[in-house]
Amino acid sequence: MFINEASKQSGATQRAIRLYESLGLLNVSRSGKYRVYNQQHISLIKIIKEAQTLGIQLSDLVALKSEQEDLDWSLVSDFLVQQQEIVEEKIKALEIQKQRIADYRISINQCIRGVDSDL
Repeated sequence: MFINEASKQSGATQRAIRLYESLGLLNVSRSGKYRVYNQQHISLIKIIKEAQTLGIQLSDLVALKSEQEDLDWSLVSDFLVQQQEIVEEKIKALEIQKQRIADYRISINQCIRGVDSDL
């Protein structure tokens, strides 16, 4: 299949697919001047798109490529563990911030009630 069909099946734009190729994330054979995609390419494009929705940068994926043409899935797994730890740390920090905001709102409400009672 050509890039138009690959785009439809994967949900990625043609521009994104070309970017993945230029970064070396996709290695697509050519038939004359046309790129020819198969189902394995579609699956990889979907994986790349999903990785991006998880906050993984394309540059990270490039770094996770092995010397071969494919991603080093062991490195990808390790990377995902690290990403999960980072997300968990951010969640903890946000929970602390959420509690501080709640405490601050209580303080402000007490101040407002104190001002209102002075009137």
